[in-house]
Amino acid sequence: MRNKIVILMLVVLLCCGGLSQAAPITISITGNVTSAGGSALPSTIHVGDIFTGTYTYDGEAINTSTYSNIGKYMCDSPCGIRIFLNGFEFKTDPTQGRLGIDIWNDVTSNGTNDSYYVHSGLTAYTNGLWIGDISWNLNDSTHTAISSVDLPVTTPVLSAWNYNYLHINGGDRGFGYVDFYIGGIVTRVTPEPFTGILLAMGAFFLRRKR
Repeated sequence: MRNKIVILMLVVLLCCGGLSQAAPITISITGNVTSAGGSALPSTIHVGDIFTGTYTYDGEAINTSTYSNIGKYMCDSPCGIRIFLNGFEFKTDPTQGRLGIDIWNDVTSNGTNDSYYVHSGLTAYTNGLWIGDISWNLNDSTHTAISSVDLPVTTPVLSAWNYNYLHINGGDRGFGYVDFYIGGIVTRVTPEPFTGILLAMGAFFLRRKR
């Protein structure tokens, strides 16, 4: 009975307020560390370790790019990225950080490429470490992975991309000093449960309207 009430409430919200589009979209990721090094690299982190995390963005973010084949979307806090790895949480600053998603469709740069690039703006200190970069880049040199620069509201299909790299770097000497790096490959992407419900219900009502 309780589940039916929750579903009914979601239906009402979707019909009245377009919640499936307006609500933040959260994607969960899982992967493996493929490279790591530097004098400030935490001793608990090694090649082969498993990381998990999420990134959250606004599905209605505005494209600020002036190029027809490039999309640039910036989302303010509480949007951001979080990576959990062996006792460390590398994340966007929760109060003033930003999350960016850049999308390339048939862009000529060292060949013609499609790209999906998630990056954190203004990261938080982690266990005393300054974090310079947290990003995830998917690239397809066959430029067939995507067909537009619209901001997706579904999870990326990993098999459609032939380059997949998650990157974290930072240091222990304060702002601007890069003394360690971590590289990895994302092996699984799934929507968070609430996001999945909203997307599925949004698709259901779209089909009903047609």
